[in-house]
Order: sequence, then structure tokens, then C-alpha cells
Amino acid sequence: MTQETIQATMISTLINGQIDNWDNLLWSVGSIDIPASEASVAGTNAATLLPWLPPSRRTRLLEYFSCADVREELSPELEIYLHKLNLNKPNNRLGTYFERLWSFVFSKHPDYELLHQNLPLRKDGKTTLGELDFVVRYLPSNHCEHWEIAVKFYLQVTDKYWVGPGLKDRLDIKLARMADHQLPLIEIPTVKSLLENHGLNIDRQWALMPGRLFKPLDTSRQIPNHLFWWVSLSGFRSFIESRAKHNTLGWLALPKQAWLAPQGKIAGMTAERLLETLLSSNFTHPLCIAAISRSGEASRGFIVPDDWYQNAKQRLGK
Repeated sequence: MTQETIQATMISTLINGQIDNWDNLLWSVGSIDIPASEASVAGTNAATLLPWLPPSRRTRLLEYFSCADVREELSPELEIYLHKLNLNKPNNRLGTYFERLWSFVFSKHPDYELLHQNLPLRKDGKTTLGELDFVVRYLPSNHCEHWEIAVKFYLQVTDKYWVGPGLKDRLDIKLARMADHQLPLIEIPTVKSLLENHGLNIDRQWALMPGRLFKPLDTSRQIPNHLFWWVSLSGFRSFIESRAKHNTLGWLALPKQAWLAPQGKIAGMTAERLLETLLSSNFTHPLCIAAISRSGEASRGFIVPDDWYQNAKQRLGK
């Protein structure tokens, strides 16, 4: 049984968060990049080298898609677009879903013309040198732009290192790869020739990486000490039992496509039901959850297996 199947089976027994494709689109265009949310990450060499999309460009995108008239007109189109893509090319990866949202954005925003998506670069038609996420024309200045985009979620293991919940990804490595490989790719002479064959002259490049960074939960507190946190299953049990008299929050299990936009005012399950389900299941993979107050999402976290932290440190060689 694959990790995806195990996770889906467990989540199916819980009360799930809602997946709103339009809200996810707004979150995708409006969220800040990960390094901007954490000073220790923003100051790393790779983060400072990357050409992050200017805030003014992000604001213009968000303002357009936030208009009520635009939402009324385009929201049904987005649903049809995603449905057709999923029928033709089924894919449950969050990164693919994120790219499809951006493909729709580039196709519908009046400032952009989508030229290529996932453009493969092959030497002699065989050897793959790389791939460009998006090539678009920015119409206000008539510039041809290469965009590398990613959506990422990392848990803090040490002061320096942030690791993906599945232990297969690391923030510093991802930033370095974007800075050292993915963006400089277009400067390779062979790639320049391939781009010329496509009639492309890249004028500038942008990096985009929204997401969230989750810090360890202080289980001695009555409320989460961070808006985004992670905790072991045993730690979550201690946290919930220590504040039993104050358990007014509802809890939602979040499928991957609900990891993006905040949840609204949804009736969640009790902490006791969530805890009971996890303790009685074969809990081997991290679970993303949202705490819901009367006004909507109050905080979000990952519950991880008790051996997750040790496994993460072993991956780091700590």
C-alpha cells in the first residue's frame, strides 16, 4: 500500500477540510514566498540569489482575481478546466495541482500570454537537460519571462534545517537547486540554441515559492505557540489532555489540495475524536490538520509519528 493510499484511508475516517479551487488560486497568487516568512531563511545565500517576483506584480495578480465579477465569470471555468485535466492526466501531486492553477492564471490574466508550460529541453532530441516550468509574455512591457514555481511545506528540525513532512525534501537543498541549476539553465549554450529553435529569447526570470514553515509545538501551553506548528502523536496527546477543559476548537484533517488556502467556518471534529482515531490507526505518515475557532481557521499543524523527529535527524546526519 502506497503512502498516498495509507494517508487517504486514514483521512477518510475523519472530518475533512474543504477544497475550494478558487480560494486556492487566490492563495497561490497572493501568498509571500517561504524565505520572506522566516528571517533565518531569507538571509541564506541561495535565497538572496534568487530573483523573487516583485510584490507589485503579485499584488496586481491578486487584485484582479479577487474582483467579484472576475470570480463569478471565471470560477466555473476553473472547475471545468481542472476537471478536464484530471480526466485526461490524473495526478494527485500537490505540485501538479499548483502548476495547473498557475496555468489557468497565466491564461486568464490580461497582463500575460502563456507561451509554454513544462517546456522540455533535450539535446539531440534525446538527452534531457532540464525543463522550464513556465515561459510567458508579460504584455505591459512585452518581455518574455521564464518562471520557476514551487509550493512547499517544511517542518523545522534544527535552527538551520527544515524538512518536508515525507522526509524526501529539504528547504536549503530546494533553494540551492533553484539558484544553481533550474534558473541558470537558460544560460547554457546548448539550451540557448534550443530556445532559439522555439523562437524564444528570455528577457528575465522569476522564482516563486509560497508555502508554510512549521515550528515545533510547545505542548505546555494552553494554545499553540505558533500559527503553524508540528508535534509528535504522543506530544499532541499530551497537549490535548492537558487542556481538556479548554477544548473549544474543532479539528479538520486536510487532504493535500486543502493545504493551500485557510479553512473557513467549518464544523470540525472534537480533539478527542481526532486523537482516538489516530491512536487506533496504523499512524505511520504525517497528517496535516487545522484548528477551527468560531471565526474560522485559528492555526494549522502537522501531527507526525513518534519516530519522525529521530528519522529526520538521521537524514541530516545529526
